[in-house]
Amino acid sequence: MIKKFKKVHIEITNICNLKCSFCPPKNLPNTTMDLDSFEKINSELSHITRELAYHVVGDPLVLSNLNEYLNISKKYGLKVNLTSTGYNLKEEQFEALNNEAIRQINFSINSYNGNSHKKSLDEYLTPIFDFCKYAVKKEVDFFINLRIWNFDDEKSAKEFNREVFKKAFEYFGMSLDIEQFYVARPKNIRVARKVFFNFDDYFEWPSLENEFVSDKGFCYGLDSHFGILANGDVIPCCLDKDACINLGNAIDDSLENILESKRVSDIKEGFKKGIVIEELCQKCTYRTRFDK
Repeated sequence: MIKKFKKVHIEITNICNLKCSFCPPKNLPNTTMDLDSFEKINSELSHITRELAYHVVGDPLVLSNLNEYLNISKKYGLKVNLTSTGYNLKEEQFEALNNEAIRQINFSINSYNGNSHKKSLDEYLTPIFDFCKYAVKKEVDFFINLRIWNFDDEKSAKEFNREVFKKAFEYFGMSLDIEQFYVARPKNIRVARKVFFNFDDYFEWPSLENEFVSDKGFCYGLDSHFGILANGDVIPCCLDKDACINLGNAIDDSLENILESKRVSDIKEGFKKGIVIEELCQKCTYRTRFDK
């Protein structure tokens, strides 16, 4: 019997309208999962998880028919997390983003600072903040996280963060001392009902071209979560964007067969014993956050 997972990352598209400096280029061709394949996989996922994240890479808001995907997940009783740059968010999308399937929407605010733009920061932020006000007025059941994942020892994004905080807290009628913020380093700050700023550090994406880190340690991949790319390839965690560890294809095979394979078992048993088996995992710095 397949174990239950806290969350499964299912990439409905790997297409994004930005090229952020902190995201490595993907090696796979642009792909969007068709609705029939998505329904087949949702049907199987409904037996092993209650929560999906429509993201590995790619931005679900680039899809004009996003609501069709959300309705399929709703049909199978699955709650959805959306992650988007918010760069092309439009008012006509607000109603679709009030779908009952949604549990959380994450806007990666620091994506603006990782690109060169024709839009001003005001032009970028205003639709996102307008959506937050729409959600508050509608008393939606989902959470909105305004992600600022750009902490580093050099405080390289401090001035950008200062501008974002100034505009955000003026918009929502609040104020924040940026100097004190860098001292306290909070994980979250409440902006309004179910709307939060969410903070974290920059992180390095794993790659087979990275330096060897260690063959000892632990990761939550295949324990709390796993991922499925837009082409159906199953991956052990949400950071294997190019399926370097390709466990099988969820469109062509059943998730039961894939998740009960010897390779999956070996990876899981390895982590339980503190042994890192796969080369990509041996070159991943992110998993060192979980080392005990």
